[in-house]
Formats: sequence, C-alpha cells, structure tokens
Amino acid sequence: MKVQGVIKGSNIVLKKVPVDEQLHEGDRVEVIILPLQKKPYRFSTFKLGVKKKYLKREEIYARS
Repeated sequence: MKVQGVIKGSNIVLKKVPVDEQLHEGDRVEVIILPLQKKPYRFSTFKLGVKKKYLKREEIYARS
C-alpha cells in the first residue's frame, strides 16, 4: 500500500487511504518517510528538444 501524507506538527496526516485497506485508529503500522520533490514552477512545463542536425554549423549556415 502506498499512501501520501502531510506532516503537521509532530503528526503525519494521511491524505487518501485506499478503501480496500482495513486500518483503524490505534493500529500499529510501519512508516517509511520519503520527501517528495516539489516542482520548481507552479505551472506545467515541457522540455524543448533540438534536433541534432540543427546543431551542425553546416546545417545552420546552409543556403537554401
């Protein structure tokens, strides 16, 4: 089971627990904490690709 949560004070608050899991208050569980990397921008970005042939000097300065 993989669940994400948020640290609030000294508690970890789980965001969404799968319905099929039977967890109840007071159950003992093992928790592995992995920090999630935040996106550097709040909006979606994409990688600009440059074709290798356009990196050649001959291709850039070729006369059409």
